[in-house]
Amino acid sequence: MDKEVRNAIERATQRARRLLEEEFEKQLVGDFDVLLDGMVAPRGGDHLTPRQHAVRERIVASVAHRRAAGEKPAEAVASYVRDAAFTTLNRFVALRMLEARGLLKECVSRGEQSSGYGEFHGLAPGLKGLPDGAGYRLYLESLFDELSTEVKVLFDRRDPASALWPRTGAFDDLLAVLNAPELSAVWGEDETIGWVYQ
Repeated sequence: MDKEVRNAIERATQRARRLLEEEFEKQLVGDFDVLLDGMVAPRGGDHLTPRQHAVRERIVASVAHRRAAGEKPAEAVASYVRDAAFTTLNRFVALRMLEARGLLKECVSRGEQSSGYGEFHGLAPGLKGLPDGAGYRLYLESLFDELSTEVKVLFDRRDPASALWPRTGAFDDLLAVLNAPELSAVWGEDETIGWVYQ
């Protein structure tokens, strides 16, 4: 893998991590009342659905665990955001690499137009019309669950770092970064995951 390709991977990785970190910070502050300075509201707001309350509990518990381990309040929140972005990015990179190797049906290279999702919603047609890409998210989470039997550390959705999911705009931007033409040849290379990890 030449230097130009490695640089393209590095630029894409930095862009993807930055957009995920910004997205997750917005969700923590705007949705879950977890502020970047480490202040955490005693309870979630009434605007949260029961599912969002459960997500908030996982986030708050993770931040509290980090604080108990010695991190300052703002550091604990920043660490959580970094881990969540890192986990999310690595999962989608892994899906892209599995897809390129023919080990997984097309699932992220064409977003909701991917053939794997087409088959999935063919079995459950009601998923196609769900708002905010909820059907596509369910499909991808199903893939995570299936893959977690082989690669638990990366795909285990019970990990608190996987509590957040990028909203539609950020998710589309993430897929655009991963599917940029200059990266098309890297997904079949063994070295790619290592360069993304670094």
